[in-house]
Amino acid sequence: MKFILLLLNIFYINLAFSGTYKVEAYMNTTISGDTKLPDNRTYRTFSLDGMWKDSLGDIGVIEAFGKVESLSGEPNLEVMAIQTNEVGDKLWGVYRRDSTDVQVGGGGSSIFLAGTGKFQFLVNYECKFVARYVKKRNFTVIKCDIPDKVLQKVIEYKKK
Repeated sequence: MKFILLLLNIFYINLAFSGTYKVEAYMNTTISGDTKLPDNRTYRTFSLDGMWKDSLGDIGVIEAFGKVESLSGEPNLEVMAIQTNEVGDKLWGVYRRDSTDVQVGGGGSSIFLAGTGKFQFLVNYECKFVARYVKKRNFTVIKCDIPDKVLQKVIEYKKK
């Protein structure tokens, strides 16, 4: 019985540091520009403002801005987001949509472009995300495969 409990503890510890970094964000959407061409092609700009939490225990605010356009026939979404945690560490990322149904939401990929404080260790890592929209509100989940040693640096980071 002790052996089984020991194995379960080891399994649990490995899951806790398995190399997955996850962020959940809840944001309000504001349309700042919207135009429709005579042939039904569209171009829309927007901003997002809300809160986030991550799998390492951080919370903070998120501000983002982007565009959705279908000038080439297929919808194209691109968003720049800035996450700021409670102590002022920041993480900048670009998000690009893979799916074409932008009204419902969908998934895509992102990359962290820059970071300060503990987030400096996440720069250049790519992630997958999924977003859903309801009444001008957005819920986004981001999952990244980050090496355990990098996540450990983020966890152990102390400001000087």
